Amino acid sequence: MFKSKAGTEFLEKMSWVADMLMFSILWFVFSIPIVTIGAATSATYRAVQVRMKEGNGIVWSVFWKTFKNSLPQATVSWLIYFMITLVFGLNQMLLVNDLAGSWLNHFSQIFLLVVIILITPILVMVLAYISRFEDNLKTVWKNAFVLSIAHFKVTLYVLFVTVISVSAVYLIPALVIIVPAYSLSKICPRLETLFNNYTDEDLLEHLNSKLTL
Repeated sequence: MFKSKAGTEFLEKMSWVADMLMFSILWFVFSIPIVTIGAATSATYRAVQVRMKEGNGIVWSVFWKTFKNSLPQATVSWLIYFMITLVFGLNQMLLVNDLAGSWLNHFSQIFLLVVIILITPILVMVLAYISRFEDNLKTVWKNAFVLSIAHFKVTLYVLFVTVISVSAVYLIPALVIIVPAYSLSKICPRLETLFNNYTDEDLLEHLNSKLTL
């Protein structure tokens, strides 16, 4: 039986959509405890990356293996970010309800907002890094930070995609069944290009030299 090129492409696209749905559903289920959002994101990134590289629907095995391996580091990284955003949210609630109006509250709110904006793309890089490499947490954050500076355009792109994705899910919660994996599929090629420029052995040396130039 002969298959048309258009028919084959359609089936491939449907297979891709099905995998993105599965990855996003897995992300949602494993993120329910909230503290595991970091590990779920690392696992989803790795699953998407393998799917894009291998071209087939490897779903559960890759996700579960990465989730287990990344759980300690990804959880700590996520909780740092979560605590900052939580403090920001609580302070904003106090300001909106006129329960706190000192200059210190307003200044801290601006400061926290800047920190959140700066850390958001770095956190995404950290979670992606954790899913791909084996380093201690200090090295992971250091390398991700240097990468974010050395490749600022990629950092801005990651921030843009993340903000749009979070906003979309906030406005239409039902999109959570597709947005997490889809947004990571947009970020993945950019980060993989960065990661593939470095090996485990020379990554830190090259990143640091790039930063000092």
